[in-house]
Amino acid sequence: MKSKSNTMDRRKALKRSSLILGYAVVGGTATALLNGCKADPAIDWSPQYFTKDQALLAAEIAEMIMPATDTPGAKDAKVDRFMDAMLESYSAEEREEFLNHLNSFDTKANELIGSSFYKCIEADRIRVMDAMVEESKKENGSEAFNKLREVTVAGFCTSEVGATKFLKHSPVPGPYEGCVEYSTIGKTWAL
Repeated sequence: MKSKSNTMDRRKALKRSSLILGYAVVGGTATALLNGCKADPAIDWSPQYFTKDQALLAAEIAEMIMPATDTPGAKDAKVDRFMDAMLESYSAEEREEFLNHLNSFDTKANELIGSSFYKCIEADRIRVMDAMVEESKKENGSEAFNKLREVTVAGFCTSEVGATKFLKHSPVPGPYEGCVEYSTIGKTWAL
């Protein structure tokens, strides 16, 4: 069972991250967003760049980063499909690097647990995720967690679910207000 305080702390941190998303997204992810990359909503979706196992892995990593609570999570926003679609905008080198980052979660899970990340129980996934976060903090450490977090937040915040259920959304904006205190709005605007 998820610890409510850990989930809420993670949710608060991601809300703050979404405020600076426009400044933090670089390379192929920025290109994918500028090109209007969206998750394929088809029921019979098949990944274009991921293997089936990588698609399952991406879905579970994204859900650990952006879990469903009182708002939808990464699986609800189909972030795994967004990740696969955004790889179209990546160069061959960036694509290979991203897939290596993704696969490093399985490598760490096999090292610590002896199983693929997406096959682990939640407590083991948390253990692997914590190890990946610690690795990202080391000098010359792996950037895998940071890259997956960047893409998860970007995919979630640009999805319909993320824009309408998590961020503040107004399909027909009202009068222009230049500087508005964040505390009066309560959420980051989707558009």
